[in-house]
Amino acid sequence: MTGELTDDLEEAPQPVTDRPRRTWSRRLTTFGMACALVVGAAALTLEVEEQRDRDQRSLIVAEQERLQRIETVLTADDAISRTTTTEDGARVSTVFSAEHHAAMVTYSDLPDIDPKQTYQIWRVRNEQPRSMRVLAADAREGTALVLDLTDGDAISFTVEPEGGSGQPTGDIVVALRLN
Repeated sequence: MTGELTDDLEEAPQPVTDRPRRTWSRRLTTFGMACALVVGAAALTLEVEEQRDRDQRSLIVAEQERLQRIETVLTADDAISRTTTTEDGARVSTVFSAEHHAAMVTYSDLPDIDPKQTYQIWRVRNEQPRSMRVLAADAREGTALVLDLTDGDAISFTVEPEGGSGQPTGDIVVALRLN
């Protein structure tokens, strides 16, 4: 009987293993996933670059429009130029066009102020100030295109807390009526 059992074992079919097939399938799946990741990363990179290009083009167009607006104000038939200098040497000049509701404002030699303060430009209409721009903390000279102006408005500079204020809190450093 022992011989018969041994013979049966030798003749029994061996189970078929599909290890080579599973290994190949895993490798193929891993390769496919890696390819998908590479394609996805390339597509994402391309989209980011295209967005950067669109942003850059938008900035260029905006700057061209700003420069065109400046030129329009400076060469307007109704352009009025005004300049004032304060006792401590701060100088503000404007070229105002009522037709274009804008002024080019040039400022220089603004007095030094505390680093936690900044200059703020205001449009004053009927004694009501409206913030037009907060200057960089270290700005002592520069130019600004100021829009939404009408005859009778004035431009004034005040010293405000860092980041600016909703309403003037400091004294007027320099003011200039546009016409």
